[in-house]
Amino acid sequence: MKQLTFALALLLLCISYPTSVAAAKVEVEGKAWLDSQKDPAEINMNGTWNSEEWGDLHLIQPEGSRDVSGNGDGYKIVGVASGKRLFLLFAENHTVEYCATLSPNGENRMIGTYSNRKSRLHSGLCQEKSRPMNMKKQ
Repeated sequence: MKQLTFALALLLLCISYPTSVAAAKVEVEGKAWLDSQKDPAEINMNGTWNSEEWGDLHLIQPEGSRDVSGNGDGYKIVGVASGKRLFLLFAENHTVEYCATLSPNGENRMIGTYSNRKSRLHSGLCQEKSRPMNMKKQ
């Protein structure tokens, strides 16, 4: 009986554990990932971009800045332009849900990949397994 009570208590603890505590946060792991992209921006992402995967993404990149912010598909987007590459985080309630890396693919087009965040039970930011992502400026 004691073993059953212990097992039930452990199960209850695991179920009730606040998963947001273990999830990667934009302000911590996300910021570290974005900060590791060091090159000066060679692209400007300011504007509305359409993606089959995400719909319309509204991005703001102030003149002369590497920082990119915006929203799309219900997510807050933060990122950086580093060289000719774009690094984005899609967040909900300060928690990273997806990561994306894109590069130019012709005029007003970007191509790359995005991936889900890692499981809340694993450390790190995003999974290695990724899916294609395309964006076209509107």
